[in-house]
Amino acid sequence: MRAQSISGIRRSWRWSACLALAAFLVAGCSSIRQVAVQEQMDQLEAQWGIRPVALRLVGGEHFIDFRYRVTDPQKAVTLLSRNNKAYLIDEHSGRVHNVPVTKLGPMRASAIEPKADRNYVVIFGNGEKILHKGSLVTVVIGDFRAEHLQVM
Repeated sequence: MRAQSISGIRRSWRWSACLALAAFLVAGCSSIRQVAVQEQMDQLEAQWGIRPVALRLVGGEHFIDFRYRVTDPQKAVTLLSRNNKAYLIDEHSGRVHNVPVTKLGPMRASAIEPKADRNYVVIFGNGEKILHKGSLVTVVIGDFRAEHLQVM
C-alpha cells in the first residue's frame, strides 16, 4: 500500500510541475504579446496622432465599435475625413467588414478640425456575427492600418 501512495505522490508532483510550467509559458507569451501591442500603439500614435482605445462587439454582436483617442490633431485629420474609406478585415478569413450607412450617413465620426484628447468612433458591420471576442482584425482608414487588434 505504501508503494502505491509513493507512486501516486510522484504522479501528482509531475502533474503539478507540468501545470506550473504551462502557466509560466502562457504568462511569458502573454507578456511578449503585450509588449508587441504596446510598440504598435506607440508607432500608430507617432505616425497618425491617434491611440486605439477599444475594439468591442456591440448591438447584440451585429456591430464592431472601434474607438480611438486623438493625441495629435494635425496628424489625425486624414483619419477623420469622410473621403477616406474605412473598413475592417478579419485576419482569419480575410473577409472585409464595411461601415454601415444610414439615412444620416456612415456610422463613423468625422471632423474638419479634430480635437486633441477626444475619443472618436467608427462602427463596422458584423451582421452575420462572423467576428467574436478574441478575433484578430485589421482596421483600415485610407492609408492608416492598425493590424492584429483583438476584439473584446
